[in-house]
Amino acid sequence: MKLSQSIEDYIETIYVFEREKGYAKVNDIASNLNVKLPSVTETIRKLAAKNLATYERYGPIKLTQRGKLIAKNIYAKHKLLAKFFILIGVDKKTAFHDACLAEHVLSKKTISKLRFFVKDKEK
Repeated sequence: MKLSQSIEDYIETIYVFEREKGYAKVNDIASNLNVKLPSVTETIRKLAAKNLATYERYGPIKLTQRGKLIAKNIYAKHKLLAKFFILIGVDKKTAFHDACLAEHVLSKKTISKLRFFVKDKEK
C-alpha cells in the first residue's frame, strides 16, 4: 500500500505515543505534528477507514496490527537514518529532523545498503 508522507508521519507518531503510554490522543498528535485538531481528526478517520488505526470520538487512538507493521517499518527507517547521519557528524537534533524527511523518499535498496553500512560501523 502506497501511503503519503503525511499519512506515514501520522502512523509513526501514533506508534511512538503507543510505545510511550499505550495510546495516542488527538491533542498529542496535533502537538507533535504541529497541525490543527480538525486535521488530525480527519486523518485519523482516514486511517480507520483503511484499517490502520482504531478511533472513537474523544477516545484513545491505537494502531491496528496492520498499522503497527507499517509503523515499525517507518520507525526503523527513521532510527537507521538518524544513526547514519549522526555517524557522519550531523548533530542529533538535525539528524532526527532530516531522518524524518528522508525516510519517505529513499528506496528499499538504499535503506538496505545503509543498514549494512551502519551495522558495520557500529562494530
